[in-house]
Amino acid sequence: MSNQRERSLDNLLGEIRELKEKIEKLYPSYAASLRGLSQLPEEFERRFWASQVEALLQTVKADYRDFEAKAQKIDLLGKFMIGGMNIALMAGRMQPMPPLPPTRLGISISPSGKIEPALLDAGRQPGAVLIGFEEFERLALRLKGRILKGIVVPINEDEIPKLIHNLALEHQ
Repeated sequence: MSNQRERSLDNLLGEIRELKEKIEKLYPSYAASLRGLSQLPEEFERRFWASQVEALLQTVKADYRDFEAKAQKIDLLGKFMIGGMNIALMAGRMQPMPPLPPTRLGISISPSGKIEPALLDAGRQPGAVLIGFEEFERLALRLKGRILKGIVVPINEDEIPKLIHNLALEHQ
Protein backbone atom coordinates (compact mmCIF):
# COMPACT_ATOMS: atom_id res chain seq x y z
CA MET A 1 0.00 0.00 0.00
CA SER A 2 2.68 2.48 0.91
CA ASN A 3 4.35 1.72 -2.42
CA GLN A 4 1.13 2.54 -4.30
CA ARG A 5 0.71 5.69 -2.24
CA GLU A 6 4.28 6.81 -3.03
CA ARG A 7 3.75 6.18 -6.75
CA SER A 8 0.57 8.23 -6.79
CA LEU A 9 2.37 11.03 -4.93
CA ASP A 10 5.15 10.96 -7.56
CA ASN A 11 2.51 11.05 -10.31
CA LEU A 12 0.83 13.97 -8.60
CA LEU A 13 4.10 15.93 -8.43
CA GLY A 14 4.73 15.21 -12.12
CA GLU A 15 1.24 16.32 -13.04
CA ILE A 16 1.69 19.49 -11.00
CA ARG A 17 4.93 20.25 -12.90
CA GLU A 18 3.13 19.71 -16.23
CA LEU A 19 0.27 21.97 -15.15
CA LYS A 20 2.75 24.61 -14.03
CA GLU A 21 4.45 24.52 -17.47
CA LYS A 22 1.09 24.79 -19.26
CA ILE A 23 0.02 27.72 -17.04
CA GLU A 24 3.32 29.50 -17.71
CA LYS A 25 2.71 29.11 -21.46
CA LEU A 26 -0.88 30.38 -21.18
CA TYR A 27 -0.15 33.28 -18.82
CA PRO A 28 0.97 35.92 -21.40
CA SER A 29 -2.17 35.54 -23.52
CA TYR A 30 -4.33 35.42 -20.38
CA ALA A 31 -2.76 38.62 -19.03
CA ALA A 32 -3.20 40.34 -22.42
CA SER A 33 -6.86 39.27 -22.46
CA LEU A 34 -7.39 40.68 -18.97
CA ARG A 35 -5.77 43.99 -19.98
CA GLY A 36 -8.04 44.15 -23.05
CA LEU A 37 -11.06 43.37 -20.93
CA SER A 38 -10.19 46.10 -18.43
CA GLN A 39 -9.94 48.64 -21.29
CA LEU A 40 -13.37 47.83 -22.73
CA PRO A 41 -15.26 50.43 -20.63
CA GLU A 42 -12.84 53.17 -21.75
CA GLU A 43 -13.12 52.07 -25.38
CA PHE A 44 -16.90 52.00 -25.12
CA GLU A 45 -16.93 55.53 -23.68
CA ARG A 46 -14.66 56.85 -26.43
CA ARG A 47 -16.79 55.25 -29.16
CA PHE A 48 -19.95 56.65 -27.54
CA TRP A 49 -18.59 60.21 -27.56
CA ALA A 50 -17.28 59.79 -31.11
CA SER A 51 -20.78 58.75 -32.20
CA GLN A 52 -22.16 61.87 -30.51
CA VAL A 53 -19.78 64.01 -32.59
CA GLU A 54 -20.92 62.17 -35.72
CA ALA A 55 -24.58 62.75 -34.80
CA LEU A 56 -23.91 66.48 -34.26
CA LEU A 57 -22.14 66.63 -37.62
CA GLN A 58 -25.13 65.03 -39.36
CA THR A 59 -27.56 67.44 -37.66
CA VAL A 60 -25.50 70.48 -38.64
CA LYS A 61 -25.14 69.12 -42.17
CA ALA A 62 -28.94 68.79 -42.52
CA ASP A 63 -29.47 72.32 -41.14
CA TYR A 64 -26.81 73.67 -43.50
CA ARG A 65 -28.40 71.99 -46.54
CA ASP A 66 -31.80 73.49 -45.64
CA PHE A 67 -30.24 76.93 -45.15
CA GLU A 68 -28.37 76.56 -48.43
CA ALA A 69 -31.58 75.73 -50.32
CA LYS A 70 -33.36 78.77 -48.84
CA ALA A 71 -30.40 81.01 -49.67
CA GLN A 72 -30.39 79.76 -53.26
CA LYS A 73 -34.11 80.58 -53.60
CA ILE A 74 -33.54 84.09 -52.24
CA ASP A 75 -30.49 84.55 -54.48
CA LEU A 76 -32.48 83.50 -57.55
CA LEU A 77 -35.34 85.83 -56.61
CA GLY A 78 -32.85 88.69 -56.21
CA LYS A 79 -31.39 88.00 -59.65
CA PHE A 80 -34.85 88.08 -61.21
CA MET A 81 -35.66 91.36 -59.47
CA ILE A 82 -32.39 92.96 -60.58
CA GLY A 83 -32.97 91.64 -64.10
CA GLY A 84 -36.42 93.26 -64.19
CA MET A 85 -35.09 96.50 -62.80
CA ASN A 86 -32.26 96.49 -65.34
CA ILE A 87 -34.75 96.12 -68.19
CA ALA A 88 -36.68 99.14 -66.89
CA LEU A 89 -33.46 101.12 -66.38
CA MET A 90 -32.15 100.33 -69.84
CA ALA A 91 -35.52 101.27 -71.35
CA GLY A 92 -35.11 104.67 -69.70
CA ARG A 93 -31.55 104.82 -71.05
CA MET A 94 -30.02 104.55 -67.59
CA GLN A 95 -27.10 102.53 -66.37
CA PRO A 96 -28.08 98.94 -65.32
CA MET A 97 -27.48 97.75 -61.77
CA PRO A 98 -24.45 95.54 -61.20
CA PRO A 99 -25.19 91.92 -60.29
CA LEU A 100 -25.27 91.00 -56.63
CA PRO A 101 -22.19 89.24 -55.28
CA PRO A 102 -22.72 85.53 -54.63
CA THR A 103 -24.00 84.62 -51.19
CA ARG A 104 -21.34 82.95 -49.07
CA LEU A 105 -22.65 80.47 -46.53
CA GLY A 106 -20.93 78.93 -43.56
CA ILE A 107 -21.31 77.80 -39.99
CA SER A 108 -21.36 80.01 -36.91
CA ILE A 109 -20.05 78.47 -33.69
CA SER A 110 -20.63 80.53 -30.57
CA PRO A 111 -18.61 80.09 -27.37
CA SER A 112 -21.79 78.90 -25.64
CA GLY A 113 -21.88 75.96 -28.05
CA LYS A 114 -24.62 77.07 -30.40
CA ILE A 115 -23.86 75.85 -33.93
CA GLU A 116 -25.95 77.12 -36.82
CA PRO A 117 -25.72 77.99 -40.51
CA ALA A 118 -24.88 81.64 -41.19
CA LEU A 119 -23.94 84.11 -43.89
CA LEU A 120 -20.17 84.55 -43.89
CA ASP A 121 -20.45 88.17 -44.99
CA ALA A 122 -22.92 89.11 -42.25
CA GLY A 123 -21.91 90.42 -38.86
CA ARG A 124 -21.17 87.86 -36.22
CA GLN A 125 -21.87 87.52 -32.55
CA PRO A 126 -19.06 88.42 -30.15
CA GLY A 127 -16.72 85.45 -29.72
CA ALA A 128 -18.41 83.43 -32.44
CA VAL A 129 -16.35 81.75 -35.13
CA LEU A 130 -17.55 81.84 -38.74
CA ILE A 131 -16.14 79.07 -40.93
CA GLY A 132 -17.07 77.26 -44.12
CA PHE A 133 -18.98 74.01 -43.84
CA GLU A 134 -16.05 71.94 -45.15
CA GLU A 135 -13.80 73.39 -42.47
CA PHE A 136 -16.44 72.66 -39.83
CA GLU A 137 -16.62 69.08 -41.07
CA ARG A 138 -12.81 68.73 -40.84
CA LEU A 139 -12.81 70.13 -37.29
CA ALA A 140 -15.59 67.76 -36.20
CA LEU A 141 -13.71 64.78 -37.66
CA ARG A 142 -10.49 65.93 -35.98
CA LEU A 143 -12.34 66.09 -32.65
CA LYS A 144 -13.75 62.62 -33.28
CA GLY A 145 -10.21 61.33 -33.88
CA ARG A 146 -8.94 62.94 -30.68
CA ILE A 147 -11.79 61.37 -28.75
CA LEU A 148 -11.11 57.91 -30.21
CA LYS A 149 -7.42 58.24 -29.28
CA GLY A 150 -8.37 59.23 -25.74
CA ILE A 151 -6.74 62.68 -26.00
CA VAL A 152 -10.07 64.40 -25.28
CA VAL A 153 -12.92 62.92 -23.28
CA PRO A 154 -16.10 65.03 -23.10
CA ILE A 155 -18.00 65.11 -19.85
CA ASN A 156 -21.42 65.70 -21.38
CA GLU A 157 -23.10 66.23 -24.73
CA ASP A 158 -23.14 70.04 -24.38
CA GLU A 159 -19.36 70.09 -24.23
CA ILE A 160 -18.89 68.77 -27.80
CA PRO A 161 -19.84 72.03 -29.61
CA LYS A 162 -17.61 73.97 -27.22
CA LEU A 163 -14.72 71.63 -28.03
CA ILE A 164 -15.31 72.24 -31.74
CA HIS A 165 -15.35 76.00 -31.04
CA ASN A 166 -11.99 75.70 -29.26
CA LEU A 167 -10.55 73.73 -32.19
CA ALA A 168 -11.80 76.43 -34.57
CA LEU A 169 -10.09 79.10 -32.47
CA GLU A 170 -6.83 77.11 -32.53
CA HIS A 171 -7.12 76.74 -36.29
CA GLN A 172 -7.50 80.48 -36.96
